[in-house]
Amino acid sequence: MKKLSLLSYQKLAKYNIMSYYKLNAISQAAGRLQQRKQSVKRGIKTKSPFVQKPFLVNCYGFKINGCLLSIPYKPRQPVHILLNEHTQKTLSDPALKVNSFSMSQNSLGLCISKQVESIKPENVVGIDMNLRNVTVGNNDKVVFFKTNKLLSIKENTIRARAGFKRSDHKMKRRFFQKFNQRMQHRTKKFIHKISMQIVEKAKQNKSAIVFENLKGIRKLYRKGNGQGNKYRRRLNGWQYYELQHQV
Repeated sequence: MKKLSLLSYQKLAKYNIMSYYKLNAISQAAGRLQQRKQSVKRGIKTKSPFVQKPFLVNCYGFKINGCLLSIPYKPRQPVHILLNEHTQKTLSDPALKVNSFSMSQNSLGLCISKQVESIKPENVVGIDMNLRNVTVGNNDKVVFFKTNKLLSIKENTIRARAGFKRSDHKMKRRFFQKFNQRMQHRTKKFIHKISMQIVEKAKQNKSAIVFENLKGIRKLYRKGNGQGNKYRRRLNGWQYYELQHQV
């Protein structure tokens, strides 16, 4: 980070932007270099780091003024962005602290932190993830969550994409992107309901949450393993890590 700053900060002087954004640009670049080093260390072939879409990240000089996010543009000339009701309600919690914001052409994200009390676990609850259900429990109690709806969402998206018959590749890409985004949104929303219940029950019972290790499971469903296309499509489209990520 220090070496990259010494090499590049003077070159960024030709750009008429505030120093806040120069420092954050160097920080973002250092992060991508670190990711590339880790990939090379693991033996993964990687390309030179690049940014495909423009975005803005800053952790200096911004303020939350009620319903407005004020970000620095020029000295004493901030830009004000109106926050929606959900964001205002979330930030009304005095225990929350906004650390930074990230902005793209169509979205704005706030990075927040919160001081919480640690819970010393007295029990353990295990989670078994399957294609059609999620099993949560221990020796005392077991709860099943059905996930058949996730398969329906996936299959409906595949059928909708198959209905596109035009030979326009640009329109086809937009059409597929629209349905993929809708599928991801619906899937995450459905899993979010399950993850919330798991965490709430674990907090009430002071239980530690244990997941099974499914690393490398995709290798079991590759082409040539003697499995049908429909079966492999279901298993390879199984978002087993999303629940763990949300919890």
